[in-house]
Amino acid sequence: MPTPPHPPHASLARLLTFATTLGGLAAAPQAMAQPGTTHASQPSTSASVPTLESVTVIGSVNDLQSLDFYAPNSSAVIERSTFEAHGARKLDQALQYQAGVLAEPFGPDNKVEWFKIRGFDASTALDGVPTTPNGYFVWKPELFGVESVEVLKGPNSLLFGASDPGGVVNLVTKRPQKAEALLLQAEGGHRGRLGAAFDYNGVANEAGTAYYRIVAQARREDGLQRDTDMKSLYMAPSVTFELSERTSLTLLTSYQRERGTPTNGFLPAYGTIIDTPYGTIDRRMNAGEPGFDHLERTQLGAGWLLSHELADDWTFQQNYRYTRLSLDQQNVFAYGSDGDRDLLRGYTYTDGVNRNHYIDNRISGKIALSETVELLPVFGFDYLKSDTHGMNNGFGMAPNLDMFEPVYGTPFDVTAAPYDLNTRQLGVYASSQLKLGEHWNFTAGIRHDRARSSGTINGGDAGYDIHHNSFNVGAIYVSDYGVSPYASYSESFKPVSGVDGYGNTYQPYEARQFEAGLKLEPSWLDGTLTLAYFNVEEKNALISDASNIQTQAGKRYNRGVELQGDVNLAENTTLRLAYTYNRSRQDISALETVQTPLIPRHQASLWLSHRFMLPDAGHLTLAAGARYNGSTLDERYYPDERIPAYTVFDLMARYQVNSNWALQLNARNLADKSYVAACDFYCYYGAGRTIDLQLQYQW
Repeated sequence: MPTPPHPPHASLARLLTFATTLGGLAAAPQAMAQPGTTHASQPSTSASVPTLESVTVIGSVNDLQSLDFYAPNSSAVIERSTFEAHGARKLDQALQYQAGVLAEPFGPDNKVEWFKIRGFDASTALDGVPTTPNGYFVWKPELFGVESVEVLKGPNSLLFGASDPGGVVNLVTKRPQKAEALLLQAEGGHRGRLGAAFDYNGVANEAGTAYYRIVAQARREDGLQRDTDMKSLYMAPSVTFELSERTSLTLLTSYQRERGTPTNGFLPAYGTIIDTPYGTIDRRMNAGEPGFDHLERTQLGAGWLLSHELADDWTFQQNYRYTRLSLDQQNVFAYGSDGDRDLLRGYTYTDGVNRNHYIDNRISGKIALSETVELLPVFGFDYLKSDTHGMNNGFGMAPNLDMFEPVYGTPFDVTAAPYDLNTRQLGVYASSQLKLGEHWNFTAGIRHDRARSSGTINGGDAGYDIHHNSFNVGAIYVSDYGVSPYASYSESFKPVSGVDGYGNTYQPYEARQFEAGLKLEPSWLDGTLTLAYFNVEEKNALISDASNIQTQAGKRYNRGVELQGDVNLAENTTLRLAYTYNRSRQDISALETVQTPLIPRHQASLWLSHRFMLPDAGHLTLAAGARYNGSTLDERYYPDERIPAYTVFDLMARYQVNSNWALQLNARNLADKSYVAACDFYCYYGAGRTIDLQLQYQW
């Protein structure tokens, strides 16, 4: 249990704080935050409309796009306890029980996260800072360092400017709290998983105005394919200073290092969904080169989160972060077959450094226009400077490999070209939430961005210089009967480097979403349900014309329905359910449109949990989950083949011995079902069974 804010060993705590802060600032690693994370994802039942909450947590997306249940959008906040119960090892697994999310479409990958929202790629942010991936330079978050995951579905450039059409997933990291607490964790599991973790929160002075947190984890585990593995080390010291009653400053730093042999899920259709005279490819067969493949990635970050109350109901917030990602990665992969036994293979190689500076300044407030009209405005500006320099080869030739009796070690040459990319983005934005009377909530936002890029990638021009405006609006009517209809519209854009086959400069990808639905919290139901219809469309996609020259004339859209429910069936029994219907199509030429590969028409999941009370204040929680993905097509490359649907089952058992000790068992894909997750030119096996055992001690 937490102790009072003046522990007997306060002098040691002060020393640790001082050393941690100096060490973090000297190394110039990660970013900073503010204490106290509150999310209004489950509002209380009321006959009148609840006020959309103004947020006090810097690094949440809630200021600009409310995550309140009664906001006119589709969003979710996944708390740490939820994704821990699901046994999630990575961010994409933490999203698997959310409606509209397709996680691990390319199978399990120990290098990076893979997920799509409403049929499109989605952007990732860390404490409100975009991770700005480019090429193979992709920031990989450590889930143990995350307190909650915020999911905003559909196009939305209001948050960070340039972003993907699927939406934004923002990770709120662990912040210092004004209490002493400790968590120790040891874990072991299937395929050589071993790990230890440490999470300590302390108070540094008798006044309780300085408090700190140290989060650390070390882990190793093998991948799905033979001779693949990854070792990781993560440390995140942070400290909060209450400079006055109105001002607080949080400093966050982080260091993460990964070393290992990356997984390799790329396989041809021949041998996976197409039979061969020799059978099918073993899902654990490594199509790479174990002696050649390697990944070394180091992530550093440093910054601050500053909050100052200007006056009653008015706050200034500043969020600054510097990140540095160094990457040395080379992979051999299969891109086809000879139609008999051999895999045709290529390699990729990247060695370089990515550096980012991001700063966001905003003012938020509350204006009571009358007794029944309340306005919550937010306005500000942000700036991003990102520079990447190194060497890269996106595709080189590698020796063939027998897919049924692989023999490795044939030498080959590796070449690379300079990879230089320098981007700048300045954005100015304003948004507002409006409560009108007892039943109406409205939201609106506008943003203007100027984005510029220069440099070369594999000898090609990576430059662009664009201006772009983005809008979103929404409205919801909160009825007295627990049935609340809503509608919204939102936009996003993403710049594209280079020119098309006719020498025309690429225009940014642009996406828009129309959404309408019902949010239900009736008096007879202990829980909430959301039913949403969405229509997402992206334009300016690259397609081939009649001369097989690529131009920006394509579209991709997805029209579908989502159902998400979180219900308490009894005092100790909870049910989470999700269903998604997708009708996703994309242009592949000026004359042909096909069903979008990877995206199933139907997805569903169910998670049922029950807690049994035991003597001596202990309890046992048992939970079971099922995840269903419908069949998919790759009409462009394999029009006569349908990738079968699959269902996998998960299991969790947690024995809370007492207030300090707990033991948890998770089994994912309990039956060890072997299946192809999807095909998009390449085909990908889905994740096999994993079993993890975790021992926790906390006070």
